[in-house]
Amino acid sequence: MNRSFNKTARRTVLSSALLSTALSGVTFAQVNDGDQIEIEEITVTVERRSQSLQNLAGTAALFQGEDLKQLGVQNLTDLNGRFPGLQIANNQGNVEVWIRGIGSSNNTELGDPAAATHLDGVYVPRPRGIGSVFFDIERVEVNIGPQGTLRGRNATAGSVNIISIKPGLGVWDAMAEVEFGNFDQTTIHAMLNVPIGDKMALRVSGFSLDHDSYLNNVGPVDDIDVAEAENNLGFRAHFLYEPNDKLRILLTGDYVQEKGTGFTGVNFANPLGNGIAPSEIKNPRDVIAAGITPILDTEHWGAKIEINYDVGPFNIEYLGSYRDLIYDFEATTPLSPNFPGVLETLGPLDEAFDNFSRFQSITDSESIIHELRLVSKDDQRLIWSAGVFYFDEQQFSFLGSTGDRGLFFSGLEFNQPDTDGESLSFFGDATFEITPKMRLTGGLRYTDDKKTRFGVNSRSVFAIGGENFSCCGGVRIGTPGFDFAGKDRTIFNPDTGGDGFVDDQEILDFFFDGVAEFGARDNVDDIFANGPVFGGAPFDQRPDCLDTVSGDFFNCPADGKVSFAVPIPGQIAIQNGRIDNSFVDWRARLEYDVTDDHLVYFSVSTGHKSGGFNDNVPGTEGLGPLNPGGANNNQFNADTLAPEFGEEKVTLFEFGSKNEFDVGATGVRLNASLFYNDYSDLVLNSLLSIAQVLEFEGVDPDTVDTETGGLVVSFNFNASDAEIYGAQLDGGFRFPYNINFDWSFLWLEANVQNSQPIQDFRFQADVAPDEAVNQSIDGRRLPRTPRYQLNGSLSHMFEVGPGTFDWIMSAGWRTKQFLTIFNSIDFQNPSDPRLRLDDTVGSFLTLDFGSGYTLSEGRVRIEAFVNNITNQEREQALLITQFDNTRFFTRPRTYGVRLRLKS
Repeated sequence: MNRSFNKTARRTVLSSALLSTALSGVTFAQVNDGDQIEIEEITVTVERRSQSLQNLAGTAALFQGEDLKQLGVQNLTDLNGRFPGLQIANNQGNVEVWIRGIGSSNNTELGDPAAATHLDGVYVPRPRGIGSVFFDIERVEVNIGPQGTLRGRNATAGSVNIISIKPGLGVWDAMAEVEFGNFDQTTIHAMLNVPIGDKMALRVSGFSLDHDSYLNNVGPVDDIDVAEAENNLGFRAHFLYEPNDKLRILLTGDYVQEKGTGFTGVNFANPLGNGIAPSEIKNPRDVIAAGITPILDTEHWGAKIEINYDVGPFNIEYLGSYRDLIYDFEATTPLSPNFPGVLETLGPLDEAFDNFSRFQSITDSESIIHELRLVSKDDQRLIWSAGVFYFDEQQFSFLGSTGDRGLFFSGLEFNQPDTDGESLSFFGDATFEITPKMRLTGGLRYTDDKKTRFGVNSRSVFAIGGENFSCCGGVRIGTPGFDFAGKDRTIFNPDTGGDGFVDDQEILDFFFDGVAEFGARDNVDDIFANGPVFGGAPFDQRPDCLDTVSGDFFNCPADGKVSFAVPIPGQIAIQNGRIDNSFVDWRARLEYDVTDDHLVYFSVSTGHKSGGFNDNVPGTEGLGPLNPGGANNNQFNADTLAPEFGEEKVTLFEFGSKNEFDVGATGVRLNASLFYNDYSDLVLNSLLSIAQVLEFEGVDPDTVDTETGGLVVSFNFNASDAEIYGAQLDGGFRFPYNINFDWSFLWLEANVQNSQPIQDFRFQADVAPDEAVNQSIDGRRLPRTPRYQLNGSLSHMFEVGPGTFDWIMSAGWRTKQFLTIFNSIDFQNPSDPRLRLDDTVGSFLTLDFGSGYTLSEGRVRIEAFVNNITNQEREQALLITQFDNTRFFTRPRTYGVRLRLKS
């Protein structure tokens, strides 16, 4: 190998090919011409400026857009497990990114991700729908470790930047592509690049994707579609204007629409509770469906302006953007995965399949970003940047559920019409060349984060029945045709009379205000059409149920009288809260070129994730106890408690070395790093009852009535510290004849330290008070942290006939991991743990293959791919509560072919 070729080009290509690991494909261009090897230079913008990835004194991953496509990658979540330490999960439509065990599952309006997602440099606070922007993509960069000074807001784990292809000046270009695959998948992708004179250019692209569900409804009600069918559409347009060599203006607009049946997961509580282990279930995607067909409707669009101006000694860069997300998902979760005898475990089948308990989740987010940076030229001894970042987000959020066919539970509603977030940062970063071989970097960033919220949550409880509930109980709510009012609710404070009490009519008014349309078989609207109905009157004077109750499921008592029909006051809490965090992040790094091809470095960097507040819970008075004698007249306490949680902090220490050398005619790359993360004030997200929350806050839960105390809410708290450490190795071999092998290995330890005892939130206090108690999690392993992770890829390119054939085989291996902080431990039965508490994902190996044939000087290309060859069905997200063990799986085996035509 000729050692004289450009060092920067070689470092860039070799590192990027490896760091793509499992799907690196052809991230390089290598052509043999005697002893000379020409390598196309590939650069990244990990540190907000273009540089070789091999020259970066830190750890990052690069995924080239064409390589992603070649292996059948459809969206952001398909990157899950394709680089050691990186995990990306779809949790009911939420895109959750975890890097080396640091991430967040707090997907409410109160939460923020711990790994920041960016689209063309724009911070995306709610990455729902962002997974489908994977068309006309140049590359995806993943920055490993806290990015507090460089990428700013909520980047304690790192950041992901999806970078699209920009317009080319003076270039006419067009492309059309069609793909067909299993699950009746059809994908269409088109692009057009149009020059406008010699100073302007327009690039427009679009795609559509359709496929059937990855779940199979094998239950007796076969006219219900199930989750994981997709019908997606996307468009993007870039307009570039470069009037001279000093000014560059880029305007961008993008739009993504995701429809289909969304993501419900599969609840394994039924088989696990009946002693059926997951390994005994032949296909976890075969499910017993009931209720309604899930309906997903997501629209995510944005507009951006980017201005770069060269003023001589430095450049001025401005980025302004607006993003708008509307996510609306309504669904019922399948009753169970399929297993022998499953129908016998569901109880009376006419009741199990005539139950329309459902939920609806809505997120409406509008965000604005302004960022102004002053950036030095790269050819100076001191390279620096400084700037200001401003972020503003306004949200509406809604979560509603109905409990059809229930006696004492009719539904929950979390309705938050006004949640505002604001962040302001000032930052600076500089690298000074001490000697031609030694450089020192320092950075500082000050951030002030604010968040406020107004809204309400409630639990609706109704009961009807014969005398002493001896027969006939049953409330119907949520049957076909039912529709929540959602954003159109007008009553948020149930005390409409303003007297400090909530009577029965006000409870009814509040409930009815939250319903836009009752279902065809609902009976609550008929029962309470004329106001509250009570059972306190003498039995022979009570209303005739034939005149009061209509609809099925409720059968009148033999004497035709209603013994008990009353709205029971559950918890209604005003949702007011405010948080104001400020913190400083910094980084320091020393790097040294031992030779032109051998770099060593040591760095320390910090990152913060903002704190916040929880859902409000009643104060010690709460809603007063039920008055069984008639009118309830419950005292309403609007001054509720909003428990807060503090910010998280991560400090990363890293020592690394990057090296390139030749062994004969083979080019070799070998990089290594040792790292230690000091993780402080780790925030856990849990589902707790009001009673558990009050106990956690030091309030006697007995001061709140039973119905109020049983309400389950999402609760966040600073639970512990943690330490995360290990070693990462990566290497690559560039053999003659365009044969290439890349690999990457991670050893990772991630354990909880200094934990306060936390309540076992897998249990509900009002259902299992002996198990919903404080337990120690000291020494537990952080979720999503396999101890060993290995990725590798083998690729080859060669000429065949009039064209060029290339192929890539990639593999990824993980040891076992846990998906909750309790690590599958059953505290009451440690030697024989109940299957319902199992959160273990066993070790597994994935294989992917892609190939392509290119001819007519690149104008025609045919590709074929198989993704997840071994059809591994592995959990990527998991929710365990008192009644749930809901699992979200990676995509099953998919395969397809595509044809691409270019001008």
